[in-house]
Amino acid sequence: MNYQNKPNYRIYALVIGEVIKPGKIFDCEIKNISFDEQRERSFSPIQSVFSEDSLTDYYKTYASSLKYIDPILIKSEYVIICDIEERDTNAALGGAIRRIDKICRFLTLAYGKDFLSHTKRNSILEPYLYQVNKIYSLDIDGNESDLEFKLESGNMYLPNRPELAEWRHKDTQQFLEDIFNFHDEVLERSVKYLYRSAIGNFVKDSPEKIVLDHFKSMEIIIDSFSSNRDFKKRVDRATEIIKLTDEEKEKIKKLWDERSKYSDTAHPSPYDQTERYPNQFPLPSNVTYSYPYNDSIAVDVCSKYFLYKKHLFLIDIDEPHFDREESFGEINSQWDSNHLHFETFEKNKKNLKRKIKENFIKEYDIEEININEVVLAPGCKTATLSTKY
Repeated sequence: MNYQNKPNYRIYALVIGEVIKPGKIFDCEIKNISFDEQRERSFSPIQSVFSEDSLTDYYKTYASSLKYIDPILIKSEYVIICDIEERDTNAALGGAIRRIDKICRFLTLAYGKDFLSHTKRNSILEPYLYQVNKIYSLDIDGNESDLEFKLESGNMYLPNRPELAEWRHKDTQQFLEDIFNFHDEVLERSVKYLYRSAIGNFVKDSPEKIVLDHFKSMEIIIDSFSSNRDFKKRVDRATEIIKLTDEEKEKIKKLWDERSKYSDTAHPSPYDQTERYPNQFPLPSNVTYSYPYNDSIAVDVCSKYFLYKKHLFLIDIDEPHFDREESFGEINSQWDSNHLHFETFEKNKKNLKRKIKENFIKEYDIEEININEVVLAPGCKTATLSTKY
């Protein structure tokens, strides 16, 4: 129990930097602690552990992820000590890290200014690094007591799965085979970003990266249709081409506003609302984004883009080399699907379109009624042929 608003927790964090001055630093203290004393105190970085409870015994299969991963190791004989009054260990740790992080931010800035003032030249920014290694509880007299702090994973993803051995819809297997074997750089990059955003929480990507990856998965496709400087007009153009619904279009525009204007993602927000949150650990993010509630929109964008590109063929047109006969075929289907090459001496536009159709029908063994149109680009060096969905 805590009395008279005295600190009831003490946090030790190793710190390393170019210039370290022991003593009071704002509401904390920097001290020298030898490696021997660190060993006696059992200093160790905070790490999450996978929980073991009745649920893990009950479910045979599942996926789980750690709440927090510390990716660095610091060996230093200097520590920042933070005494704090809080309701529990998690809150104390979160509050202490907020203070220590702020101190290290301004130490980093001060070192950069100090170096510039002394040498009259710029240098790379060398940040001060810190790492919490010990948490104590404090009694009314300020005496330290060891406490056990365990940060356990609490989430359980897809317990007792798989649920089915077959796809729910009869067309899904063919869709999987078709899209896997369809080679389009825009599509492949889009799906790569979409998948990374989907697993971002599991692999401990930052909330900012998860949001940016999710939006990039749609942005790549949308930008492939227009170079208009206004993103929302680019969305309108993509909507026309790949047949997005009005609801999908408006949700994409809403996500664009969230990504670009209202949170610390693509641009800084007007303020950090997390500074008003109660102390907690891990620290919350100032990112505001409707993901994952709208991640199905990205799936629809990818799927509709694929359906559109699957029925669109780009044809390069050249004259035959070395007096060869006309030829028609794929350029490199392993790298670029639906990219064809037509060598012909034909110059008449009407006859050129007819020949493209005839060769395409022969190459792909389809009926002419399944061809929508052939469009020649200015100069007749390329053409696009679209088939019916």
